[in-house]
Amino acid sequence: MRFRLVHKLATFLLAGTALFTLATAAVLPPLTLVLVALAFVLSWFADPETRIGGWFDRAAIAFNVVTLIFLAFAVFQVARSFPDVDLLPFLDFVLFLLVLKLCQRRGNRDYLQVFVLSFLVMLAGAWLAVSVVFIVGFGVYVLLATWTLVLFHLRREIEENYIVHHASESRAEQVTATRVLNSRRVVGLSFFATTGAVALVVMLGSTFVFAMVPRVGLGFILGGVRRPVGIAGFTDEVKLGMQGTISTDNQTVVLRAQVPAIAALTNESARENVISALYWRGTVYDTYDNAQWIRSREDKARTQLTASASLRDLSRTYLVSDPFQIHAPKARRTAVQGAMEQDLEIVALSHPVAFALDRPVLFEMPPPATGSFTAVDLEARWSDEVSLRMFRVNPANPYERRQAMTEFMGARYRVYSRDARGARPDGVYLSQEQLPQGALDNYLRVPESLAANVKPLARTITAGKDTGAAKVVAVVAWLRRTHGYTTNLKRDERIADPLEDFLFVQSAGHCEYFASAAAILLRLAGVPTRYVNGFLGGEWNRMRGAITVRENRAHSWVEAYLGNEGWVRVDATPPMRRPARMSSLRQLLDSAELFWGRWVVEYSASQQLILAQRLGQKLGFHSRGYLPGRGPTHLTRKQALGFTGICVLAIALWSQRKRLLRWRKRREAAGAHPRGAAPVYRIYQTTVARLAAEGLPRLPWETPHEYLARVRQSPLEGATIFEDLTQAYTSARYGDVEIPADTVARLRRESSHIGLAG
Repeated sequence: MRFRLVHKLATFLLAGTALFTLATAAVLPPLTLVLVALAFVLSWFADPETRIGGWFDRAAIAFNVVTLIFLAFAVFQVARSFPDVDLLPFLDFVLFLLVLKLCQRRGNRDYLQVFVLSFLVMLAGAWLAVSVVFIVGFGVYVLLATWTLVLFHLRREIEENYIVHHASESRAEQVTATRVLNSRRVVGLSFFATTGAVALVVMLGSTFVFAMVPRVGLGFILGGVRRPVGIAGFTDEVKLGMQGTISTDNQTVVLRAQVPAIAALTNESARENVISALYWRGTVYDTYDNAQWIRSREDKARTQLTASASLRDLSRTYLVSDPFQIHAPKARRTAVQGAMEQDLEIVALSHPVAFALDRPVLFEMPPPATGSFTAVDLEARWSDEVSLRMFRVNPANPYERRQAMTEFMGARYRVYSRDARGARPDGVYLSQEQLPQGALDNYLRVPESLAANVKPLARTITAGKDTGAAKVVAVVAWLRRTHGYTTNLKRDERIADPLEDFLFVQSAGHCEYFASAAAILLRLAGVPTRYVNGFLGGEWNRMRGAITVRENRAHSWVEAYLGNEGWVRVDATPPMRRPARMSSLRQLLDSAELFWGRWVVEYSASQQLILAQRLGQKLGFHSRGYLPGRGPTHLTRKQALGFTGICVLAIALWSQRKRLLRWRKRREAAGAHPRGAAPVYRIYQTTVARLAAEGLPRLPWETPHEYLARVRQSPLEGATIFEDLTQAYTSARYGDVEIPADTVARLRRESSHIGLAG
């Protein structure tokens, strides 16, 4: 393949890899992606000798003006975004420059600018990427960058220095730079194999440095940065029709969970049945008004959290108490007996909800990453809901919580839940008559405009039902008998409230409508209810022994207060059987995503300690603390300082390796020898140093005999003595001959007479 074509192809592949990696971050608008892709394809045909290339040459001034306008607009957009700086306009400007430079390739300088711009795009991809696809793109980019840099250097040498001048009378054809660029013999398979091996070594070295260098920078400060994912239905209000549609296209992972009780099951079918029935409880709402669910925010319905901290590992434990329940305070051991343990990872949801299976009784929050300036704590909210809050902390004292942050970057915690699939409630719930007056008012309130038409229907459905449980069964049975499930919603605009439209006109809806209808019908029948949003089921990944929950698992249901049974889950939506097991390929990709997020995006000094602990265990050392899946790990101050010191020392020695090597070579060239060497070594060294002071230094590349031959050409006194000394030195040093003591004594005595004459 011609050299010019090889260089062009490598450059385009490099730029294309950077653009693809950035596109996987899903932050660029579709229109921008389409325009960049079209310009990228067009630029391939914009060589200088083509018509398209000539058109770009003639329009160079116009493009320069457009570039300046684009830059000014980007600066204006960024300045306007202060104090919350948005750098995406600069990214758009870099993309514009990249495709413009690809269209204006003329000399080696243009190719260098393309390389620099593609590197900036790759940096943006590294900052914004939350997918493991980035690591694939990065690996390809490193390989292509090695090829491109070597080809760039060769092209520069060809264009600037490869000029062969021939005599005027010679008939040989003059060799020009253009002819060499079009040659097929400049690069071959051996070139790609060698540079590919170099790229592999670079990647391995980069991986080692990444793992060993102490964590600093933004990831060290924030404990991991992820791009938040927003999902409708987990905000302070839920408008009917916004959330509840389950689409197989919504494949974004929102949480992962390790549940030991489920992992211990040996029957795959039994495990799938259990996973498909898991309700991951999230946000809770108590008031329906104007076709939307909101929170009343009344303190009497606030969940109670009792926090305690462990001095050993700085983790925090929260005991959860229901405000409608009476029970004596319990210790951690008592609270978790019979409860289902879950290790949850919230994957960058923009709404910080503390998801858990039904009836969480205890939360355990790990300490912040070592050196991190942020920590995640629990916050009790209304209607028995628990949320997560990110705080800035003092790294020297992780207990000291400072300013609360508005952004949420994800969290990892452990929770214990009382499984509502048949287990008795923990403690004693009060009946409605025993509760303080007005305690359940919010859970019985129905808008007057809706109650006037729906109340007769509720009475008809629950006629003859005396208990709350019987009314729940009747309402669920009626809804499933009279309505079907669909995501293709229809709406009669003549009816003001969409819920009334669903009950009396439409024959189908999704989970949001079923849950809202059940809540309102039960309230009108005298049963307190609250509306819940969360996720239903998940997919089992046997490679990681974990459950993956995606956005398409979003679901809505109701909790009804049934006296001594407390709050009981009620799901009126017709059952839908969805796959609970991933394919092997998706399991592999999901495992890679988990590894990428935990060990690359969120890599911190705590993970470095975990790696050291694992290495120590392999070597037989006893390790204290926690490993992933077993609990939090925290570095003490002494451990952190010691670990950092070792890493800094290793980096310092590595950075000075060339200087140490040069010093060693100079010492060897000058005749320096280790302590305790034969006495003749020191005599020879002293003599050579004296001759160097008189103007006859021994050159680094000279052997002792070559130095002797050069010295004898000068007017040297004691030349015969220096010849004997050189012979004795080489025999002792290189021939391992032991020089007699009387000879050493003679050489020491006579060597003082060696020197320049006069």
